[in-house]
Order: sequence, then C-alpha cells, then structure tokens
Amino acid sequence: MSLAYLAGLLLATLGVGAIDARWRLALFRDPLRALGAVGATAAVLLIIDLAGIATGNFRLGASPWMTGVEVLPHLPIEELGFIVFLAYVSLVALAGAERILDRRAEAAA
Repeated sequence: MSLAYLAGLLLATLGVGAIDARWRLALFRDPLRALGAVGATAAVLLIIDLAGIATGNFRLGASPWMTGVEVLPHLPIEELGFIVFLAYVSLVALAGAERILDRRAEAAA
C-alpha cells in the first residue's frame, strides 16, 4: 500500500489552489459556484467511469503507487481524487483563459 499517487494528487491540487487564490479565478472568486461546477463535472466524469467499468472497458490495474483501496469494484479511491482534481484544474484553466481573453479585448478596444 502506497500513498504516493494520492499525495501527488493532493500536491497538484494545492498548486492549482495557489494559482486560484493568487488570481481569484474560481473557488476564491465565487466559492458556491465553483464548488457546484466542480461537483457537477466530477459527477459526470464519475458516471462515465462507472459506465466504463460496467462495460468492462475499465479495470483495476496493479500499481505499486496506489493504496489498493477500492470504493467500488475496479474504482480505486485515487480515481475519485483524480476526478475532482481534473474538474478543478479545468475550471481554473477556463477561468484563467477567460480573464486573459477579456483583458486582451479591453486592451484592443
């Protein structure tokens, strides 16, 4: 059992959170909307994962970097962490891109 992958996800999430906090892009701009967007996106991604597991397309692989803890058969706890991370990093990236494009439009006007 290794916590390396979960620790890496946590570290990456803290890095994205620092970017978010510095420029107030998502969670640090409007917490309720950000949590709703992350939750909804994570739910969709989880449904896709569960469909992949049900059809046999996704299976649990062996890795020395994972805890070995399964939330459901073939759904490791790390996958839930990755899904939330993916939703959050996507929201921060989108908000950052929108801010850059808005500033460019203002400068051009």
